[in-house]
Amino acid sequence: MRKIYHAFALLSLVVIASCGKKTDKDRAIALVEAKYENSNQDLNFNGSKLDSLYNISPAAYAASLKRGNELDDTLAALESQIEQLNQAESDSIGLISAKLTKERYRILDLTKTKPTFMGWKLSEVVVEGGKLDTLSFNFDKGITKIVP
Repeated sequence: MRKIYHAFALLSLVVIASCGKKTDKDRAIALVEAKYENSNQDLNFNGSKLDSLYNISPAAYAASLKRGNELDDTLAALESQIEQLNQAESDSIGLISAKLTKERYRILDLTKTKPTFMGWKLSEVVVEGGKLDTLSFNFDKGITKIVP
């Protein structure tokens, strides 16, 4: 019986402690509410979303790597075909190859920029009242302040 009592007490403490924890979104909303507490605007956070901010999104970075690899394959195929063509066809494919090479260098520059976590963004905050506007707010990494 005593073990059951201790287990129940421990479970109760865990539940109470977890209920008191604020989520990242809750902390972001609290910062925005504090900023607007003396304002006459009413904000609705029901449909708001908290997303991470990167200098380049991880999806865009992965897509650029994939596109770069595809361009490498295409360029290799074009270069192998140039040797077997007459001068006019070779020049035409050479122009295409030059454009693809330029694109490849642009993508290589992009891939040098690794995705870096910059902070957070709370978006789709609705301003209630006359006209329905939505606002977005950027936060630092720890969601301790609103940043530009």
